[in-house]
Amino acid sequence: MLINIQFLRFAAAMMVVIYHVAMQWNPETLENHGFLALGAATGFAGVDVFFVISGFIMAYTTGETAGYQPGSVFTRKRFARIYSGHWPFFVLSLLVFAWTRGEHVSNSDLLASFFLWPQPLNQILLQVTWTLSFELYFYLLFALMIWLVPAHRRMALCALLTGALLLAALVRHFSFGSFDPERLFLMPFWEHFLVSPFVSEFFAGAVTAYWLQRRRSGWSTAWLAAGLTLFLISGLINEALFDGNIEQGFFVVPRVLLFGTASVMIITGLVRLEFMGRLAPRKFSILCGGASYAIYLCHILIISIAARLGLFSSISGWSFGVATLAYLSLMALILAYAVGHYKILEQPLHRAFRNWTGVGPREKD
Repeated sequence: MLINIQFLRFAAAMMVVIYHVAMQWNPETLENHGFLALGAATGFAGVDVFFVISGFIMAYTTGETAGYQPGSVFTRKRFARIYSGHWPFFVLSLLVFAWTRGEHVSNSDLLASFFLWPQPLNQILLQVTWTLSFELYFYLLFALMIWLVPAHRRMALCALLTGALLLAALVRHFSFGSFDPERLFLMPFWEHFLVSPFVSEFFAGAVTAYWLQRRRSGWSTAWLAAGLTLFLISGLINEALFDGNIEQGFFVVPRVLLFGTASVMIITGLVRLEFMGRLAPRKFSILCGGASYAIYLCHILIISIAARLGLFSSISGWSFGVATLAYLSLMALILAYAVGHYKILEQPLHRAFRNWTGVGPREKD
């Protein structure tokens, strides 16, 4: 288990939480709130960090395994992990949204949402799970690599796929305007999903893992500092050039180029620091990194309940300091619930799923 990656998982999940919490702040005064303004400009990119981490972990943990049997075990482990974490929140989403967003439940494709089948965002019950559909897609692609591609050739293949996807995205974006708003919504959904620039982030993470396994020593702090700097600069670019809307689908190419690159650099720095014995707080990282899946899935439900109870409309009349304290308390509540959910429900359910799928005890990343 890589402790620094566990800490980064926690940080990425909390970035997404801060982003969605910031959306509840009065937009006219948001720019005056440094912490939430930063979250609004960069927090959504916790998803990009997650995608790169996923590719990294898949490559790092599978190592030299190859063939049908290892590929089958890999697939069952990944499916056990993703569905054991998702299905309890699917049930909770039905209950919470039936109370807070009844029309949304009526308009959702519940069967597709349950199985995380790729679909347009407005048809997904718990909308943040659009990322889990990409996760499943990548698991299948990586399983095929384990089945069909010798281990010593995987780095080259992942690098080739990363470059090909990015090149195709650049051509589509700049030469054909495929991601322009008026064209994006006419693009067939499956074309948009299967060759999405987001898929290149998974493969870039895998390339990073293969490379670091061969080059464990080298710059570490410099990589981390450069990645964090690029991340912050990307937030400034988002505000200056994209009016704070780079997370919208028609800006997916510059988003991936900016935040995906920064994520690769941050992971490179953190992993090399761990190879040198410089770790994030171990117990905290294992616990909160493990709970990152629950943090990511529960926060929308808690925010929805808070909105239904009128918390945000009440806060709008409070002083700046008291309102900030209320928002921080809400984020602390999200973290506390997620950790409890992880310990009490998610871990036992994951163990049960692994037993049902015949893959045995949980391995350490």
